[in-house]
Amino acid sequence: MDFLPPDLFARLSADFPTSASFEDQFSQTGATGSRVGAGTGFDIYRGDLAYDRLVAGSAAWAELDAYINSAAFVTTFLDVFGDDLAGLGCSITVDPAAYRRDMVESRSTLTARQTIGERLGRIVDGLGRNRNRIPTLFTRLDVEKSFAGYAKPPHCDRSNRLCSLILYFSDLEAEGIEGGELNIYAHKSDKSPAEHERHPKPALVDVVATLKPKPNLGVFFPCSNNSYHGVNALETAGKARNFLYINISTDGRTCW
Repeated sequence: MDFLPPDLFARLSADFPTSASFEDQFSQTGATGSRVGAGTGFDIYRGDLAYDRLVAGSAAWAELDAYINSAAFVTTFLDVFGDDLAGLGCSITVDPAAYRRDMVESRSTLTARQTIGERLGRIVDGLGRNRNRIPTLFTRLDVEKSFAGYAKPPHCDRSNRLCSLILYFSDLEAEGIEGGELNIYAHKSDKSPAEHERHPKPALVDVVATLKPKPNLGVFFPCSNNSYHGVNALETAGKARNFLYINISTDGRTCW
C-alpha cells in the first residue's frame, strides 16, 4: 500500500535532490550531524540551504513541507497513535496547538548518542518534573542518500522524538541492491516500555520483522523506549538508498 498519494510521490521522486545538490551541501557542512555517517552517504536537513532551494524550486516538495511542518501532522500522529501513548510511557501532553514551524534543530546539536548532559537531563525529567508538561513541538525533515557501508545497529531514536516516519524512494530489489533492509526488534526481556534501554546490546534483542525498502513505503512509529529498529549494512557499491527521515520532536530532553 502506498504511503503518499501516488501522484504526489511521483512528483517528489522526479524532483528528488540530485547528487550535485547533496555534494554542494556537504561542501558547506561536512558530516556534522550526519545520520548516514561520513563516507557512507549525504544528508540535506530542514534548515540547510539545499533544503530551502529544494522547497523553493519544487511544488511537490513545498506541498510535503507545508504538511509535515504543521499542526495537522501532529493531529495525524494523534489520530493513529493517541490511544496507545500512555501505555507506551509517553510522559508529555501532546497538543497540536503547541506546534511551531519556525523551530529548526541545528546540525550542531546532533550527535550519534545523547551527551552526558542530555542523559542526566532525561533522568531528571523522568523523576516526574516532566509529567504532563505541554512542550513546544517542531518537525525534523531529513533527505538522505546512503551508500555501501551504511548500517544502523538496534536502537531507538533520540528521546525528544515523539515519532519517526521513514519514507523510501529506492527499490532495493528492482535495483539489485544487497543489504539495506530495515529490521524491527523486540527485547528478549519481558518488561514495560519505561524499563527498556534505548540502545540495547544486539544479543538482547530479536529481529521480529525485516522490511526491504521500495518506493512509497512508509514506516511510521512512536519513539518509545522499546521502538527498536536498525539497518542491515548496505553492501552494493555504486548505488544509493534514498529515503526521508521525518519526526515530530519536542523542545524538552525527553517525552518518554
